[in-house]
Amino acid sequence: MRSTDSEIVGYLRVVQILDSLPALVGYVDLDLRIVYANKLIEEWYQRPLSELVGMQLKTLFSVEHYQTVETLLRQVLDGTEVNEEREIQYPDGETRQVNLNYIPDRSSGQVLGYFFLVQDVTERNRAQEALRAINIDLDRRIGDATAELAHRNQELSKENRAREESEERYRIVSELMSDLIYVYDVDASGEMRLIWHTGRLSQEFGPGINASDFRFWRPITHKDDLHILDQRIKTLLSNKSSIDEFRVIDAEGNIRWLRIYGRPQFDRALERVTRITVAAQDITEAREAQDALDQQRTRLHHALNSMSDGFMLFDAEHRLVEFNQQVVQMFPHSGQAIEKGQTFRDIIARSVSEGEVISNEVAPEQWIEERLSSFPNIDQVQDIELSGGRWIRSTDRETADGGVVSIRTDITDGKRSEAQRQKNEAELAHVLRRASMGEMASALAHELSQPLAVIVNYANGLLRRLDTDQHSPADLITVLAQIRDAGERSKEIISHVRDFVSRRQPPSHKESLQDIVQDVNQLLHSLINQHNVRTEMRFPDGGAEVLVSRIEIEQVVFNLLKNSIDSFALSGTESPLIQVFVNPINNRFYEVLVKDNGPGIDHSMVDDIFKPYVTNKLTGLGMGLSISQTIIEGHGGRLSLVDTDEPGCCFRFTLLRFQHD
Repeated sequence: MRSTDSEIVGYLRVVQILDSLPALVGYVDLDLRIVYANKLIEEWYQRPLSELVGMQLKTLFSVEHYQTVETLLRQVLDGTEVNEEREIQYPDGETRQVNLNYIPDRSSGQVLGYFFLVQDVTERNRAQEALRAINIDLDRRIGDATAELAHRNQELSKENRAREESEERYRIVSELMSDLIYVYDVDASGEMRLIWHTGRLSQEFGPGINASDFRFWRPITHKDDLHILDQRIKTLLSNKSSIDEFRVIDAEGNIRWLRIYGRPQFDRALERVTRITVAAQDITEAREAQDALDQQRTRLHHALNSMSDGFMLFDAEHRLVEFNQQVVQMFPHSGQAIEKGQTFRDIIARSVSEGEVISNEVAPEQWIEERLSSFPNIDQVQDIELSGGRWIRSTDRETADGGVVSIRTDITDGKRSEAQRQKNEAELAHVLRRASMGEMASALAHELSQPLAVIVNYANGLLRRLDTDQHSPADLITVLAQIRDAGERSKEIISHVRDFVSRRQPPSHKESLQDIVQDVNQLLHSLINQHNVRTEMRFPDGGAEVLVSRIEIEQVVFNLLKNSIDSFALSGTESPLIQVFVNPINNRFYEVLVKDNGPGIDHSMVDDIFKPYVTNKLTGLGMGLSISQTIIEGHGGRLSLVDTDEPGCCFRFTLLRFQHD
C-alpha cells in the first residue's frame, strides 16, 4: 500500500472512532459555525452531517435551546472551560439532560474556537435521583429508629440507677418499665425459679410458661442463637450483668429480635447470687432498619464499583469517606494504599512520591501545594498526566455539607485520538505539498533550466577566451560573477522546493507576509508564464509582519494561487489575472484577499467547498482548501469564500499581526 493511501486510511479510522462514540464530539469556530462533528449529531438534530458542518449554532438551535447555552458559549469563547448540565429538547423529539463540556481552543493566547463533548446523562441522573431518594428515606428511618433506641436506652439507664438504690422487687419492676420484665430467684444449688413476669410475656410468646422453668426462652429461640442463652446464664450466676441479643419465634410464628438486660443481685451474707432481674426489649424494627441500611450501603458500594469512572467522597476536613475500585485501578502504584480516613494530601503525596504523576518539571512539593490550592474547583477540571502515557481528568465538586465529590475519568484514548488527528493532518498536508510539487515537475525543470543554461553558456564563453588568450582579469571576474549568480539562483529554487515539501513543522516566528506571497509567486513563476497569467500584488506601507509557521502559510497561498491557475487552464480564460491584496483590518489582524477573473466556483459546490474530497478538478484529492482552512484556523484566523459581484472567485483569510513589545 502506498504511503498516501495509508495516511488516508488512518484519517478515516479516526473519523470512524469518533463516529462510534455515544456522545456528540466536534469543533466550533469563533463565528459559532460547526467545523466538525461526529455522526451522532445527525440522529439528535435530524439533519445530514453535510448540512450541519458550516452551519451556525444560532441557525441550528431552537430559540429555547440557544438561550439555554448562550451564556456558556460566551464563557468558552472568553477562554473559560465549561462543564455544565442542562436539560434541552432536541429536534429528534427527545428531551435530554446533557453534560456540556466546552473546551476553548487556544493558540498564542487567543481563542480560535472550542471543542465540544456533549453526553446524554438522563439515565444516570434518574438513577442518582432514585438512589438519593432511597438514601433520604433510609436516613430518616434510621434516624427515627436511632432516636427511639436512644430514648429507650436513656430510660433503661434511669431504671438501672433506680434499681441499684433498692432491692425491693416491685420498685425495680415499676422503674424498669420495659417491653418484657421478669424476675428469677436463685437457690443454693444454682437452680432458677421464675417468680414474676409481665402479662405481655405470656400474651406474645404463648401461655404455658412454667414458673419453675428458668429456660422458658429455649423452646422458642432460633436454633442458631441457643449458645447465647447458655453463655448468659453462666455470666449472670457469676455476678456479672449481661446484655445479649438473640432471635425468638413469637406466638404467631414471626421471627423477632430481643435485647435482654440481666442484672444479678448478690447476697454478701450468703456469698452468692440470689436473684436475677431481667428486662427484655423488642428491637425487631431497629434491627430490620439496620439490615436495610446495610443492604443500601452494599447496593451503593456495588453501584460505585459499576461506574466506569473513579469515585471518591471526602468529608469537610478532606478525609476520605468512600471510594470505588476504579480509583485503585487507575492509579496502580499508589491506589493499593488508598484507605478510608486518609486526607486528600496523603493520597496525592503518595502518588507523586511513587513517580506516578508527571509534575511537568515542577518540584513535587510545589506541585502538591498547587493541586491543593485548586481542590475543590467548581469551575474547572484538572487533566493529570501519569507515567506510561496515561491521562486522568479530575473533577472535584463541593457538597452542601462542605465535603467533596471527586470523579476521576480516564481520558487517555481522547488524548491519543487528538494527537493522532493532529499528526494525520500534518502528514496529509505534507502529502499534498509533495503532490503539488509532482504536478509542477515540468515547470520546475523549466525554471531550473534557465540558470543552468546561463552557467553553461558563460562557462563555454570563458573557456573560449582562455583558449585565445583574449581576456582581461576584469572580464573574467564579470563572467565568473554571472556564473555564481546563476548557481545561487538554482540553489534558491531547489532549497525552496525542499523546504516546501519537508515533513517538519517549524514553530511560529515573525514573518513578512509580503515575502511569503512573493516567494510563492516565484515558486509558481513558470506556471504563471506558461498560462500567460498577469499578477497584481498590494501590501501595506511598511510591510505586514505576522506570527506564523512560514511553510504552512506558504502552503495556503500556494493552494489558492495554484487553484486559480488550474481554473484558467480548464476554462481557457482570456487575459487571466490574479490579485493578492494584504490589508490591516484592526490592530490585531491582517486580511489577505486572493482574487481571480476565472470561471468562479459552481453554486452547487459553494456550501461544500471546504469539506474534504470536494473538487472539480480532473486530478487531485480535493483536500487543499480543507487543509488550508485547518492551517489558518490553527493560526487564530479564518479562511472563507467571499461573495462578490465581479467574475471569478475571491478567497479571504485573516492572520494575527505580530505584536511588538
